[in-house]
Amino acid sequence: MAPLRRLGTPIADLMGPIPYLGMQSLLDPLWTAGAHNYFTSAFIEPSDEAVDALLRQHLDSPTPACELHLHQLGGAFARVPADATAFSQREASVLCNVIARSQDAADFDARVAWARGARREIARHGRGTMYVNFTGDAAEDKVRDSYPDAVHERLVRVKDAYDPTNMFRLNQNIRPSAAG
Repeated sequence: MAPLRRLGTPIADLMGPIPYLGMQSLLDPLWTAGAHNYFTSAFIEPSDEAVDALLRQHLDSPTPACELHLHQLGGAFARVPADATAFSQREASVLCNVIARSQDAADFDARVAWARGARREIARHGRGTMYVNFTGDAAEDKVRDSYPDAVHERLVRVKDAYDPTNMFRLNQNIRPSAAG
């Protein structure tokens, strides 16, 4: 990490072991009550062009409250077969979470527009897929595109078995067959 640390003065240096609960609550102070938040994402592969796209989007961010979070993947995570769990984009090296945030509604639409544009450019450096939990537009096509065919079909079978009436639909919804 030494070369990265020499690039500039870090806001936070979190490299090293961290307890699970510590990681899960790390950003809690940022998510204040009443704030407007939008997430989108792209699985990407490292390249000079990808770094250039990330830098362009970071510099174009309308406010420091709009962020790009990079999550390194690989290792044990990548050794799980793609069809073993609902999280199936295991071949990707990096997940970029694009976040737009505003304390009030007045600025929110412009920030969401930035996030969507940033995602479009960044996603060109991967397969175009996104992480379903970072899908601010929970439209059916976005959710569907988050899964390979076999995984999506298995999730529909689970939905058919446990929620055939689609009661639990106010999320990134997998529709049961009957609701098709």
